[in-house]
Amino acid sequence: MILVVLLIILAVIAVVTYLVGSFFVDYSITRKERDPASFIPSDEIKACDRVDVNKNKEIRDRRVEEFHRNTYTEHPEIRTKEGFALRSSYYPHDGHKYAIMIHGYTGSRREMQSIASMYYSWGFSVLTPDNRAHGESEGKYIGMGWLDKDDIQLWMEWIRNKDKDAKIVIQGCSMGAATVMMTAGDNPPGLVAAVEDCGYTSVWDIFSDELKTLFHLPAFPVLYMCDVVARLKAGYSIRKASSVEQLKKTSIPMLFIHGSNDRFVRSSMLDENYDAKVDGPKEKLLVEGAAHGESEVVAPDLYYRTIHDFLGKYV
Repeated sequence: MILVVLLIILAVIAVVTYLVGSFFVDYSITRKERDPASFIPSDEIKACDRVDVNKNKEIRDRRVEEFHRNTYTEHPEIRTKEGFALRSSYYPHDGHKYAIMIHGYTGSRREMQSIASMYYSWGFSVLTPDNRAHGESEGKYIGMGWLDKDDIQLWMEWIRNKDKDAKIVIQGCSMGAATVMMTAGDNPPGLVAAVEDCGYTSVWDIFSDELKTLFHLPAFPVLYMCDVVARLKAGYSIRKASSVEQLKKTSIPMLFIHGSNDRFVRSSMLDENYDAKVDGPKEKLLVEGAAHGESEVVAPDLYYRTIHDFLGKYV
């Protein structure tokens, strides 16, 4: 009788774990076409809705239009180890300098075009891929940086096959920044420098923050249920997907950027990520008044000067 009761209890726990975990996996990492701004606190969006920022955005948009109008573009495609097609835009330049721009959660390569145009003006060939389960790329589950780091290394291999002397830089924003840090932790050949802009310390940490903000729920037991289902459905553990742990393993030169007014990926994560990298050169920039992903338009001169000067030491 006791055994039967125990089996019933275990069955109930398993069913509840699967149902709760499935709900949050479907909500958080199943492919979706939502505006990234919908995940950002409304008070933060208002903090960035200022005249100077809007003017900077207009200047940025004009630069991107001119870039697209005057720059030759290719659209290469590769496949992941699971067989998903990953699509991109590629802007070839003379020389051996290459940059890969990595977009954020529920975004696409379009959001990295402004930064891509600046890298191109600095003499880089630039690749802007759509992450798996985003944009024109295939896939059902969002990698949150952990699956994406392997995909980025496939793109790096694609570059190295074109140019054995390639010097590759990667830069990403938000989830793309987490991808940058996680990729750097694998120390892939050809990678000479990396720039992360407002990346989170780990998938567990950002999901925990969002559980509290959006659902007023604690990490235990919800994230543990989510982790079980993520392993089953998406093929990776949200507990293992850590920028901090990857940073401990890299010696690649890295620049860390964050906005002081970031309430989505809290600005304290800048120092947590920066401190986690113990080997190799590193620098950091905190942009005062910038909300999530807004450092480029809040202080464009400072932003690009810092990146350009940093890269000049290693590329």
